[in-house]
Amino acid sequence: MMLIALLAALGAAPVASAEIVTSQDQIGREITFDVRAPDVDVEWYAEQLRNAAHGDEIARVTFTIVSFSELREICGADAGGCYSRGVSARITVPAGRSELVSHTLVHEYGHHIDSARGVGAALREPNGSASWWDARGIGQLLGEGKVSHTYSLGWERAIGEIFAEDYAQLHLKTGFKIGWLDPPSEAVRAALRKDLENVPAAPTPAAPKPPVVITRGGRLSTTTAVAIPFELLGPGRRVTFTAITRSAAARVRMELRCSDGRTVKRLLTGTVRTATIDLSNLGPARCTATVRNLVKASVSYSARVRLAVERPDL
Repeated sequence: MMLIALLAALGAAPVASAEIVTSQDQIGREITFDVRAPDVDVEWYAEQLRNAAHGDEIARVTFTIVSFSELREICGADAGGCYSRGVSARITVPAGRSELVSHTLVHEYGHHIDSARGVGAALREPNGSASWWDARGIGQLLGEGKVSHTYSLGWERAIGEIFAEDYAQLHLKTGFKIGWLDPPSEAVRAALRKDLENVPAAPTPAAPKPPVVITRGGRLSTTTAVAIPFELLGPGRRVTFTAITRSAAARVRMELRCSDGRTVKRLLTGTVRTATIDLSNLGPARCTATVRNLVKASVSYSARVRLAVERPDL
């Protein structure tokens, strides 16, 4: 759990330039700074870190303090700071004493916390921490395609950035920089505190697999059919098959047939121009969704097959 102790007498705050400087947290863990900017008050940075929840991982990262021009060269033109994980983990932040620098320092340390205390081997990094993952609903957001382990959906949708912002919110009263998501609720904060205090969390369920969607469309010539074959690899599957025709003169039969013996048919004709077959608790099985034109004229159609896992525990 988090340890609270009296601060050791630290003396005057050291001012350094272009050198390695070390400090300590409340219980003597070493904090290493690589100072590359002039007139840096290292102790100000050390105090921010002492007051942020952390563990032994603080001794396994180097804090590089640089000028803003060097920061842009290292982290990129638009970055306020950056973190590189690995054996030689490094956090790069700008020189200066401000609310913005404080937020950047704690946010980037959140990435180091993420790297040190993952959800588990079943989920790729970055993934935050176990209780936080569940309280934030990250598994559901991931299944809905709203967040990603990477930056493929943008900075604000990266799981690692959401965790780092939540970690910063736990310690600072600075603004929350994720625009599409609410700041962490008290329940999320409590879950994060639990993880940071090393309280064992219940196993996090696997993230739900996003549904697979297959679409077809175009024109069906005289008395022809389009077949969509697919395979259900396990039990607990749900198949939703929808077909649409735009002609009142059309006569189209849709059929869903699976190797487990389940077959359902629907007829689209006259005013019935759309229909859906929705089957649950399927699989494992090989299935085919078919759209067949029953008239001697071409008709336009569209078809959609959605494959979802209803019971991810199976």
